[in-house]
Amino acid sequence: MSDIRILPENVSNRIAAGEVVERPASVVKELIENAIDAGATRIAVHARQGGRNLIQVTDNGAGMDRDDAMLAIQAHATSKIRQAEDLKRIGSLGFRGEALASISAVSRFELQTRRTDDVEGVQLNVDGGTLRDVQACGAPAGTTIKVKKLFYNLPARRKFLRTPKTENAHIQETVLLHALANPGIAFELTLDGQTVLSITDTTDEQTRTSMLLGRGIFADLLPVDYEESGIRISGYVSRPGVTRATRREQRIFVNGRPASANSVYYGIRDAYHTLVMKGRFPLAVLYVEIDPERIDVNVHPSKREVRFREEKLVGNVTAAAVRRALQQLAPESAPFQQNQSSPQTSTPVSPETATGVTQEQNFDLQPQPRQNHLAGAGWTGTDTARKDNEAKGSTTAASEGEPSGTPTHPRPQPHTAEPVGEAEKAPADDIRDLQLIGTYVDLYLLARGHNGLVIIDQHAAHERILFEKLLNSARSRDGAQQALLMPATVELTPADANLLENTLPHFGNLGFTIENFGGNTFLVTAVPAHFPQQNIDQLLRDMLDELRESPGAVKRADEVTVAKAACKHAVKREDRLDKTEISQLIRDLADCEMPYTCPHGRPAMINIPDGEIEKRFGRRGSTTGDTTHPPEHDR
Repeated sequence: MSDIRILPENVSNRIAAGEVVERPASVVKELIENAIDAGATRIAVHARQGGRNLIQVTDNGAGMDRDDAMLAIQAHATSKIRQAEDLKRIGSLGFRGEALASISAVSRFELQTRRTDDVEGVQLNVDGGTLRDVQACGAPAGTTIKVKKLFYNLPARRKFLRTPKTENAHIQETVLLHALANPGIAFELTLDGQTVLSITDTTDEQTRTSMLLGRGIFADLLPVDYEESGIRISGYVSRPGVTRATRREQRIFVNGRPASANSVYYGIRDAYHTLVMKGRFPLAVLYVEIDPERIDVNVHPSKREVRFREEKLVGNVTAAAVRRALQQLAPESAPFQQNQSSPQTSTPVSPETATGVTQEQNFDLQPQPRQNHLAGAGWTGTDTARKDNEAKGSTTAASEGEPSGTPTHPRPQPHTAEPVGEAEKAPADDIRDLQLIGTYVDLYLLARGHNGLVIIDQHAAHERILFEKLLNSARSRDGAQQALLMPATVELTPADANLLENTLPHFGNLGFTIENFGGNTFLVTAVPAHFPQQNIDQLLRDMLDELRESPGAVKRADEVTVAKAACKHAVKREDRLDKTEISQLIRDLADCEMPYTCPHGRPAMINIPDGEIEKRFGRRGSTTGDTTHPPEHDR
């Protein structure tokens, strides 16, 4: 007897369903695409319990007669292609003919449909892949599909579904993507009886984008319109100062299909180059139009991934398109020439625009008298600054009876040299005793320590300070807040609004006061003590991104996740600090439990021992341990 058998149809359909129907949002995606291919101009989506109990999609498309409806639920039945050659030029969203068969195999499935010219429609009822009933019915022109009890016959798959709120968020994003891709179609989304999205049809792409993303976000977007080598890139990208912590809000559409395309993502990244910080992602809504023969959409059953025949060319054209849009912010356009590696050409816009913050938000400080340990041997390295310090008698050396400018610590012997850049864990008192020498490229503080030169990354240091202050405030539940003089109004996408609504207690623990202002708009009236009060909109979105990308963070009410996102808005390279601010930064850093790294693990300071510096300059003592006999040219 043969061990190899052909699987029964109901079994093969369930296997196919595992690829096509990943979650309720996958069902919504397939049914919307069928409606679009049928020429619908109105599509309504209803879901209950995150799509577990019901998903209903109604359209006013072409509809089907009885024979077509019977065939539509069969595997590999489609009206989109006829022969293998058609796969080279796919112009429709669907073409595999697997969606309805797969969906009906793992649910209680009902289809009602009627063509415009027909007097009556037809209704099919399928239970777990088995056709139970076919009958005539009264129905409006178009098609209505109800998917009930998804995965009821696959309990293991049903257990893998997330909470209804999470699944609802995925459904919202699916409808949002198709609404952005098809401005000529009206969309309505109702979740658990509440209408969360209602968009009328329009031929204006700009109006549709503004309606879906919100006027506040749209105001920060720049138009893109560029064509080269038969590839047209249009849509919108954000200003360099408007970024997110993830790539989630980079939405790509290829020939009207919401798609994931690495070459387009790489093109966006290359265009922004040094305009955004590492780990930050600009917003993008980009439409790629290209000859269907130059792409392959038959990569995965979900049809989400698209591959280009000329990946590098698409990436280059995308980069050129985005770069041209960004030139609107830089009339000279010098930073966008071929050579973008030069650090001198990395800031085409003002610091406020480039970072999304203003210099006034650097520190929440009141001017304080400078402490002795900050005076050192001159602040700026100039004679004027040195004389000023000497006149005040404020140097540490002078306080101990030593000549001004003389180090207060013994010179380490050369054999103690360590590799350049290796951090040394100095005690907090050593941090307080640092003697500031000056600054380098407005980002690094240079100081003399007990064991040589100390270089402090002011951004990483401020991140650590903000992080520990926010975390201590949240864990102590002291409720320390600072009210905003002008409450910040934040307009979110439906998915972000849903997440914020469910995580408001987390923000309350940290010291935020946030209220729902109606719909997807929220009002922020107070923030935690020590928290920057500018750019609240960006901060809130970053914290939501961090919660979404950290598995279990929402469930654990993990304040660490929120605090990390907030700390990304510490002082930047462009934020030049004055003496008082640097003095406060050093004091606050010394008070931290872990002052040596930022919350994300990057070093906040490094130490280069004196011995290593001598070794680099070729002094004889650096290798022999004898510093009493310098090289001949030093005598």
